[in-house]
Amino acid sequence: MPRSTSPLTSTTVSPLTVPPVRFGLQTKLNVLAIGLIVATAIGIVALLVRQQIREEQTRLLTEGMTIVSMLAERSATAAASGTDASLAQMSQSLEGDRDVAYVTVLDRAQKTLWSKNLSDVPIPPALLAALRPDKITSATQEFEGQRYLELIAPILPGKKPGAAAADATTAADGKRAIGFVRLGMSFDRSRSQLRDSLIGALSVVGALVGIAIMLTLLLTRRLVAPMRMLTGAARAVGAGRLDIRLPARSGDELGLLTQTFNHMIERLSDSQAEVATYQRTLEEKVTQRTKELEVATAQAYKLAQHDILTGLPNRALLNQRLKQIVAQAARDSHQVACLFLDFDHFKRINDTLGHDAGDQLLQAVAQRLTNAVRESDTVARLGGDEFVIILPGLDPAKATFEIMTVLTRVRESFLSSFRLGEQTPTLTCSIGVSLYPVDADDPGNLIKQSDTAMYAAKDAGRNAYRFFTADMNTRVQARLQLETDMRRGLMDDEFFLVYQPQIDMGTGRACGVEALLRWRDPERGVIGPNEFIPIAEESGMIHALGARVLRDACRQVMVWHRHNMLLRLAVNLSVQQLQHDSWLSIVDDALKSSGMPARYLDLEITESVIITHPDKAVATLIRLNQMGVSITVDDFGTGYSSLSYLARLPIQGVKIDQRFVHGLEKNRSDEAITQAIIALSQSLGLRVIAEGVETVAQYEFLKLHGCEEAQGFLISRPLEEPALRAWWKMQDEENRIVGRQTDMWRQETGD
Repeated sequence: MPRSTSPLTSTTVSPLTVPPVRFGLQTKLNVLAIGLIVATAIGIVALLVRQQIREEQTRLLTEGMTIVSMLAERSATAAASGTDASLAQMSQSLEGDRDVAYVTVLDRAQKTLWSKNLSDVPIPPALLAALRPDKITSATQEFEGQRYLELIAPILPGKKPGAAAADATTAADGKRAIGFVRLGMSFDRSRSQLRDSLIGALSVVGALVGIAIMLTLLLTRRLVAPMRMLTGAARAVGAGRLDIRLPARSGDELGLLTQTFNHMIERLSDSQAEVATYQRTLEEKVTQRTKELEVATAQAYKLAQHDILTGLPNRALLNQRLKQIVAQAARDSHQVACLFLDFDHFKRINDTLGHDAGDQLLQAVAQRLTNAVRESDTVARLGGDEFVIILPGLDPAKATFEIMTVLTRVRESFLSSFRLGEQTPTLTCSIGVSLYPVDADDPGNLIKQSDTAMYAAKDAGRNAYRFFTADMNTRVQARLQLETDMRRGLMDDEFFLVYQPQIDMGTGRACGVEALLRWRDPERGVIGPNEFIPIAEESGMIHALGARVLRDACRQVMVWHRHNMLLRLAVNLSVQQLQHDSWLSIVDDALKSSGMPARYLDLEITESVIITHPDKAVATLIRLNQMGVSITVDDFGTGYSSLSYLARLPIQGVKIDQRFVHGLEKNRSDEAITQAIIALSQSLGLRVIAEGVETVAQYEFLKLHGCEEAQGFLISRPLEEPALRAWWKMQDEENRIVGRQTDMWRQETGD
């Protein structure tokens, strides 16, 4: 379908404010073209004038040399004949020559014998050129506004008429000059000719400039006119006119530009139609999106006050509701109970089954809690595995009964196991209870006191509940102070290592040491790991402590190696350390900085870590084994029932738990378990070491049934480095004296 077009005139263009054109393109092109022509013409004229001046000077000098030579010859003839008729005749012939200004004949004493002035200006009284008796001289000077070329030639005696002019410039037969001819050549004719030439050249230049201006105006008008038309069309398009079309009158770049402009206008017109369609569609969508936004805003407001995972009120909504509940309780003289719940060992669920399973478990927990409480109660999730239950409107006389009723239902709701796929985990929780206004008089402190009571329930062995009491804050503060002191002690190097020897039961010689951490607190004295390791794990300091143990112990072992104490180093690792992202690099750095070969490092992990099969822990064990580090299972036999992992994982040793070792003298079941562990390990090619060996009977039983290594108080207590070095020297000396003595431990005890 043909498009409608509209001619472009000044009346069709809407006013558009544009900056004025002070120096247009046409003017620029004209100035450029004329300037180039004028510059070229001036250059050519200057070159021609310069060349003409040079040629004219050469011509004038050549003509003057010829004339002055002839005059010198004629003057010699006149002097010889005693008449100056020839000079007079010569002067008559020079009158028609416009180049000759004056002629003067001088005697030897430079007195004028004869002169002829052919110009209106007097003859210069002084000689312009120098006198030379042997050659013609010349000089160019000005006198009374006139410029002259003066030549002086010597008159030689005995010169024959008709001799060559070149011979006149030198003395004949060494004779002296009898006089001189002074000839003045005028530059008037040269100036006149130069002026005429310059006028002619300028006339030609003027004509050329005029022609160039006309051609430039014509060409620039044909160039600028389409551009002005394009400018006007662009202004019209800017004003909203899209029916403008320009004729393409040439096939050059301007014609192509015009066609491109027309194509652009067509595309803009199409786009305008599309925009109109889009605008109608957009208006409809905006209306729809506005409604959806209102719904989303309401949903976002709900999400801002509710836990995304469980749908329960979050901390913000809990605080808001609790303020209202407390305010209402204050008016009605009621009490409000706050139950703070934290599930025991929930992190193991995430580590064992994964975070997705942990999220499903939290959703199931939220559902059970909601079903266990009253309709008026509020269940909220603070984060992680921490939940809060608010019991409002309690009658002070019946408050304890109502709280215990809800507590019982909550605890009973977790007696049955959960089902997560093929897994059926069971959860227990520690619960702290605080009461308004008995324990706190504001919402913030009410939650805080219930949190404190919850920690008291955990300290009591978990899976318990505790009501807040005043002394609980004291215990919590003591724990916080202990954590603070631990951080200070870590920075002040208050932690130190002790080493418990491990011996080869076949030879009685020490084969390794287990590095154990101690804390020498300035106020509390030496503190064992059972007191500070749990706090270190909860506070995240376990990684820094483990890195320090590994670094310092590796360096110490290398010191012993340089003194021929070739001992293997055993270091115990926790679940948190194995799952920490940087633990591999900590082991790489400790080995590298100390220079200790990886085969001398034995990392001990508890059986429960392997049984639960956390992916990251297993991957870390494999990487450590690839580095050359050996892995020993610690506390073997105290975990779960599966033993198949011993053949599948990179394990090199098994450590019999001291609980079985201590029972060797007391019951046959511990003996049977110990024998089974030794037999199983030997069949799998694993090294077996027993810990906690304290009596000779235990030692003999283990040795008799094939246990390879042992450690315990019977052999040595944990020793600091100087004491261990002394112990080593003593054992080495005894071995040197008595040789290989496998029953040395029996003798040491006096049996």
